[in-house]
Amino acid sequence: MTEPVNTEKDTLFRSDMPVTAEYAYFDHAAVSPLPTPAFQAMQSYAREANEHGDAFWPRWSGKVSELRESCAELLSVDSNQIALVNSTTQGINLVAEGMPWKDGDNVLVPANEFPSNMVAWKNVGRMGVEVRTIEVPTSNEINTELFRPHLNERTRLIAFSWVGYSSGFRADVGAIVDLAHSNIGRSGKTLVLLDAIQGLGACPLDAKDTDVDFVCADGHKWMLGPEGAGLFYLKQEHLDLLQPLGLGWHSLAAGGFEPMGDTPLRSTLKRSAQRYEGGTTNMSGMLGFGGSLRLLLDSGLNQQRSAIQKAILENVACMEEQLTAAGFSTHLPVQEKNRSGIVGITWQGADEATLNQARKFLLRQKVVTSVRGGVLRASTHAYNNSDDVQRLVDGLCEFTDGHS
Repeated sequence: MTEPVNTEKDTLFRSDMPVTAEYAYFDHAAVSPLPTPAFQAMQSYAREANEHGDAFWPRWSGKVSELRESCAELLSVDSNQIALVNSTTQGINLVAEGMPWKDGDNVLVPANEFPSNMVAWKNVGRMGVEVRTIEVPTSNEINTELFRPHLNERTRLIAFSWVGYSSGFRADVGAIVDLAHSNIGRSGKTLVLLDAIQGLGACPLDAKDTDVDFVCADGHKWMLGPEGAGLFYLKQEHLDLLQPLGLGWHSLAAGGFEPMGDTPLRSTLKRSAQRYEGGTTNMSGMLGFGGSLRLLLDSGLNQQRSAIQKAILENVACMEEQLTAAGFSTHLPVQEKNRSGIVGITWQGADEATLNQARKFLLRQKVVTSVRGGVLRASTHAYNNSDDVQRLVDGLCEFTDGHS
């Protein structure tokens, strides 16, 4: 495993984030800025395609293969279990539309899920699938006790987010998977789909150790990649469970160039998750994603004692301390094991309109945040430092002083 390039949170790959020259950027839970390696990979591709057409295609394709290996390294799995997708939504729908549902099956989904991890399941209601929307406590805690009372012999799947997009609560994936797999129904054990977009890139996830069945995540948030380039993981044993979707020439074991003849389609498909990469690759996006993900892995992202996770949690603790001292309220999980890079901020009299005014005011100060779920959401990454945090606090103080 590559050793972290720097374990000091004030400088961890900060030099690779040109955005820091002008901004205090706290919006990674929305869309991240591109690091230099991602920008350079995309720039190089565009220049080569402009000057040489497809003459360098074999090298680009090789880089995409390296990206699959990086995704596999990220999750501690085999690259044959990785498909490159254009969004978390695409990954979710590979499972939702590909599952061999039986009439009366049900899916458990927390009520506070991001819409992408809700509408896909509601859409398969046409197949007789019941979506059991589970109310979440005010603490926003997602745990085994939330799901346990709702499991029965017809529960085919639990779908939930590793990290809540608004609350920032980070769930114990392994514990929920253990609960699901212990529930044996008419179609076997209950499976788990994890929407990991708000966690991957910030915290390590061992898909093999947690035994999770499916993982979906786009790269444009915490993995610092461009939009439209992400990953889908499934356990090898589920390859024949799902009806293959989005098939094309890239799905074929022979590479797609030989005539199909009378050979049955299924027998010609790749025996890997790459069968879901049916059409032409988003080459620019995937090359950029490869650059950003390699940067994070080389910085120790998926190590058990991740330097990136450590730096993020230190930033969160610093934000909590300084914002509280300045009179603001912070909304985040009490226990560190459930924290992510997301911090919710409110103050007395801060309604939705005021929060949006504050966001716009901060943006004019070159401090980037979002408003989600009734809070001002600040989402910090490992390269943010104490100066960035101070700019956030100072900007909020200036705004509230002017609106008191």
